[in-house]
Amino acid sequence: MYVRNRWYVAALSEELTDRPLGRVMMDEPVVLYRLADGTPVALEDRCLHRQAPLSLGWVEGDHLRCCYHGLLFDRDGGCIEVPGQTAIPPNDGIGRYEVREQQGFIFVWMGEEGRSEATDPYDFPWGDKEGWRGLYAQFHAKCNWQLLVDNLLDVSHIAYAHRTTIGASGVADGARTKTERDGEKVVVTRWMFDIDPAPTHVAATGYNGKVDRWQRVEFTPPGFIWLKVGIAKAGSGAEKGETEGILLDRHTLHVITPESDGTCHYFWSTAHAATSVTPEQEKMIYDQSVLAFKEDLVILEGQQTRRDSDRPTIDINADAGAAQARLVLDRLMQVEPARN
Repeated sequence: MYVRNRWYVAALSEELTDRPLGRVMMDEPVVLYRLADGTPVALEDRCLHRQAPLSLGWVEGDHLRCCYHGLLFDRDGGCIEVPGQTAIPPNDGIGRYEVREQQGFIFVWMGEEGRSEATDPYDFPWGDKEGWRGLYAQFHAKCNWQLLVDNLLDVSHIAYAHRTTIGASGVADGARTKTERDGEKVVVTRWMFDIDPAPTHVAATGYNGKVDRWQRVEFTPPGFIWLKVGIAKAGSGAEKGETEGILLDRHTLHVITPESDGTCHYFWSTAHAATSVTPEQEKMIYDQSVLAFKEDLVILEGQQTRRDSDRPTIDINADAGAAQARLVLDRLMQVEPARN
């Protein structure tokens, strides 16, 4: 099931050009492209004639040409030309989706027509903050989208799943953790004091002494998860707002868009002050982050293969944030049941 009346990320801005991009979202095939002036467009990825994917076609001016028999569609989904004949058979065109571009993402409204104006896409202010620079990545995950939500709200797994990258002893044990729920939002905050830095953090900062580390995870439905993470020299007062000992302070946004019951699209962006790291450090952080995501995907895709098992399972303390997010999503899906 899905939460329909929300804005979903369909693509990174950099992915969308004047060539059609096909993407399945919540079991619906969507084709995206840019008009001559750069405006993004999203249509149903299906030709009216023989159901061929329009994403296999090409863009002509502001129109989209089907690769099979050449039917031409305008930005609103209307069929405006049928090669070999002057008359266009009566039709209602193909579906059109509302689109917005913001902070490096292409958002598509997947819900009821006419309701998009009442809701704004998720705002990640660091994505276009002056003096800050962002990096982006996109993955395809062969797992149910809620497994990825669970994963990102339980950062205790970092000590084990990512022990050669962002994991470190002390991340799982001894952390001071608080889980809060404010309406639809769920926030998990974790502080770890006087622990060893992770291998990636040592490589990025050159500091290998003891550190205080923090992780603040904020979930906003349906699939937006903002992580504020960082490290400071142990005992330097970062928890109380002191900044002198901070070694690393990052904001990352993780975005999950369901593709089907067993697959999803995973988008990621990290932002940092442009002067806080060198280009070499920036590339290293990006490469290590991508490696960590791939480590997660191996586990999540393994989970998916056992997801329908009727074998018993248990819950642990680290599941508190994920459990609260599941309650929020279950309530929203009951209000807006999925279409089949």
